[in-house]
Amino acid sequence: MNKNSFINQFVENIKFHYTSFDRVLIRGYILNFFSVACVARFLKAMGFSRQTNGVMRILTDQLNAHISKQALKYGIQIHWWPSMGGGVNGAKLKFVEDQYACRFNGQGDHLFCIITDRENVRTVAAREFTTKKGRKHQVLYKCNKPVKQYYIYFHDSFIGGPCYLKISSYLPFPCEFYFNGHNYIKLQLDKKGISYKMKENAFTQVSDPELLNRIAQEIDGKMIQERINFWMNRFFKFDKGTYSTRSKHLYHDWYLTQVEVCSNMIFKSARYCTSLFERLLDKFSRVGLPDTIARIFSRRPARSSSKSFWRLYDNNACIKHWFRGNAIKQYNKTGYYIRTETSINNPKSLGLKKPVLFLQACLWYGLGCNDRLLNCCADVDTSTIYEGEADPFDQTVLDHKERKVTPPDLRKERQLALCEELLKPKYAVNGFKTAELQRTLSALFGNSAQIRYEIRKLVVRNVIVKQKNKSFYRVTDTGWKWLWASITSKRYFKNPVISATFKSNSSNNPTQPHILEEGLGLINQGLSQITQGLAVNM
Repeated sequence: MNKNSFINQFVENIKFHYTSFDRVLIRGYILNFFSVACVARFLKAMGFSRQTNGVMRILTDQLNAHISKQALKYGIQIHWWPSMGGGVNGAKLKFVEDQYACRFNGQGDHLFCIITDRENVRTVAAREFTTKKGRKHQVLYKCNKPVKQYYIYFHDSFIGGPCYLKISSYLPFPCEFYFNGHNYIKLQLDKKGISYKMKENAFTQVSDPELLNRIAQEIDGKMIQERINFWMNRFFKFDKGTYSTRSKHLYHDWYLTQVEVCSNMIFKSARYCTSLFERLLDKFSRVGLPDTIARIFSRRPARSSSKSFWRLYDNNACIKHWFRGNAIKQYNKTGYYIRTETSINNPKSLGLKKPVLFLQACLWYGLGCNDRLLNCCADVDTSTIYEGEADPFDQTVLDHKERKVTPPDLRKERQLALCEELLKPKYAVNGFKTAELQRTLSALFGNSAQIRYEIRKLVVRNVIVKQKNKSFYRVTDTGWKWLWASITSKRYFKNPVISATFKSNSSNNPTQPHILEEGLGLINQGLSQITQGLAVNM
């Protein structure tokens, strides 16, 4: 029997579940270079009598030359990122996946490409000063300035890929290593001949779920440290003409910067999973309280450093909670699974150690946080979960050309105003045209294209139809019922309830999930009675 109450409650609907690392970022630093005096001593030990920008540039030129020779040796391209259009938030990784990784089916060490970019980093520079007697001398100081960065992308024979090693080309040479735990699992399953299916960044089907969980727990800090050393020994060297070498003073210590631990619940039915997640969102107003988040992270409360906010993944909701620089979120990204993910960005604040050798401790800590959040969401009234056809007014649908059309969003003021305008009696008699709506709603819509964009969402859902061989639209019977019910719910139920929730004192919020479930049941009963009384057949 699993100890997690969420899994126990929905075990009949869950196909399988697993916990693994997701994104992991590890940064390397030469600790002695944190002090300017140590940088000066290092330059002196390397045989330089002066500490100037030109002297430090010699090391940069030697590193650049070595990486260029390695790229030529292995036949890989070096891309200058700004000349390719650039991009942030994973754009480099997406480029490598689309252009290189998708064509590679092997399992050994394989280099994809090198991407160079210029980024502002904390570095060391020299400035010349002149004494009162006219003597000149150089002084080293710390500063921020743009420095060339090398992103070396590869497939690793032990942890999969794509991974990358980022090397800064100027003193103090900070570095970064990235890998994804799902790539490691995929590599091991391929080696063992286990069949599986993936949807984006998750396993949605596997022939041996228990083996998948065991593989996910194999990753440890010692393995990652060995692979980092392997790639650093290949690329972080300095060209001396006929050979390349690295001083004993230029070895990095590696520390955990970001560790994402995800728990994935793969459901048998995508419709059931989506409906369940919609019910889980009802509980997030309580989970977001500082005291509750502190219990999830198993630490003392820190009200000033905790917050929650909404975001969207392909029009699906996600709520993310922050605590002391760390985060936990839960979302239904594709409809097949519910992912609960802890992001450890500040290990010390959670009592964890930062050296890479303590990587597996982050896995168990993240698993504990995920379990506690799932336990908070376990008490759900399953009678309200809908397993029928997906509601086209809440889900993305396809038009006659197989193009995706997002659902109407009545949280937007202009969409709500458009729906209210369509209910006016004058349009029931004569219909309406886009130009007519633009004149009426000109304060919200800048041009007719914006109105046509919102109308298209209603046309594909049969809310409004264009009259055959005519240039105007009419609201259908189904559309009139949906517009009336949606606007009434928005104006008289959703907004008042949400406003009351935010105005109430946090100490008055219900602490037992079943209290909220009973209240929602009464609201559903009341709405049913109102609908029957008005003789509206939805």
